[in-house]
Amino acid sequence: MSRQQEIDVPEKPLEEGKGSSHDRLMRLLELFSSDGKNDWSVDEAAVELGLSASHTYRYFRTLSGAGYISAFTPGRYVLGPAIIALDRKMRTGDPMIQAARAVMNEMLSSGPDGCTAILCRYYREQVMCVHEEFKTRFAQEISYERGLPRPLYQGAASKAILAHLPLRQVKAYYEDVPVEFQRFHLGSNWTEVKQALRRLRSQQVVMTAGDLGHSAAGISAPIFDDKRVIGSISLVIPVAAASDQLKDRLAPVVAVAGHTMSRAMAELAAHSA
Repeated sequence: MSRQQEIDVPEKPLEEGKGSSHDRLMRLLELFSSDGKNDWSVDEAAVELGLSASHTYRYFRTLSGAGYISAFTPGRYVLGPAIIALDRKMRTGDPMIQAARAVMNEMLSSGPDGCTAILCRYYREQVMCVHEEFKTRFAQEISYERGLPRPLYQGAASKAILAHLPLRQVKAYYEDVPVEFQRFHLGSNWTEVKQALRRLRSQQVVMTAGDLGHSAAGISAPIFDDKRVIGSISLVIPVAAASDQLKDRLAPVVAVAGHTMSRAMAELAAHSA
């Protein structure tokens, strides 16, 4: 029996150990979102996950049947069309994105040509852009591409979130990447990092230039659902246009956007409680 045929055999009880079957399915799906590798074979995934090939086949069959992965050549799989359907559902149904659209366009109306408004979420000790609005596509290099996780220490959108996380949580994160904190001007030791975070918390917005790519500058405000930081809202502007006068004019605009979004998210949290 070929391996492709084996995928179509009736379901058998899943092996025990190594977490629940749900956990193993999630670990398999996460392989397809990892950087540097877009396609997987069953054998490769089995080795990576530490599972038997026969059980890994069954997980592949489950995800393939639901459309989350699909074979583009015999035996090799990539993410499938169900992911696109989920992405569209998120863009059209996520209350945070829906609340942000008008706010982001209001920010854009105050900025120069070439601005991009981005909405980011805090996600597993990373920051991810989940939505963007623009009048004309920003042709310069920026780091906050939609769907690309970014570190907490890089860029205004990230630092606006980092500054409002619990210090104990930030310290554990810092201890893994102290060189990166220093590289992005957050301090060369934990005492300096705490001082930098305190300064950022005291500001209504965070501004950076160069963190988002050499040709972009960012102005960002945190978003809270009551007291917990959940994301940020930002304007990304061309460095060539980012004069001190312009940044001073746009900072209150972004700050108001952050407050507006925080009120909206707090109301949503209260209604769903």
